Amino acid sequence: MKTILAVVCILFFVSVGIVPVEAATVNTLVLSEIFYDRVGVDNQYEWIELFNGTSGVIDLSGWSIGCGGDDYADGTFQLNGTIDPAEYLVFGGPTSDPSNGNPIYSLAMDINPDLQNSGAIADGIALFHNLASSITATTVPIFSVIYGITNSSNLIDHTGSVGTVNVGDAPAGQSIEFLAGDDGWIINPSPNPGSGSLSTVPLPSAVFLLGSGLFGFVGFRRKVIKM
Repeated sequence: MKTILAVVCILFFVSVGIVPVEAATVNTLVLSEIFYDRVGVDNQYEWIELFNGTSGVIDLSGWSIGCGGDDYADGTFQLNGTIDPAEYLVFGGPTSDPSNGNPIYSLAMDINPDLQNSGAIADGIALFHNLASSITATTVPIFSVIYGITNSSNLIDHTGSVGTVNVGDAPAGQSIEFLAGDDGWIINPSPNPGSGSLSTVPLPSAVFLLGSGLFGFVGFRRKVIKM
């Protein structure tokens, strides 16, 4: 009788669209949120958030970030320290207040030159597994985001080819955030530095939850990206 009831419950949840639930996962180091345009002066209020989607600690001394309008070598920044699995890390600032989301910086530094505010001509920010001193206009990034309207500067993505625009230009006081899956990058009206929805481990499927007597917690579907 219990087996029949379980089968009926599974068929019911599948019929109403409750299918296996998965976390919004990534399996590499990614740019996860960027705040580049404050209401007022941007200098010393900008920040970039990283997320470690791997299962191990990453030594950031071999990683760097490039940004710009013409190419990613317009401004380069050397990273350092470590980032734990499933951990968010925020660098930039060093000023923190409600106008830029009250970030707590793991790497406090003035992003100089300032990040581009974008517009009709898209700008980009990229993550490299290279030293900042070695980045050139042709260095291929591990991960990137192109934001604005048109990539007329031909900024490249992780394939080495001219990338498509990932997200529009965020209004002043808002950020752009990476959600993974089909959602990709979005404009976030409420910046949330140091936190987000990314994960390194998928959640159990709906079938498993039903069998465990936890089906009452099933009510959403998350997406997966594999880099």
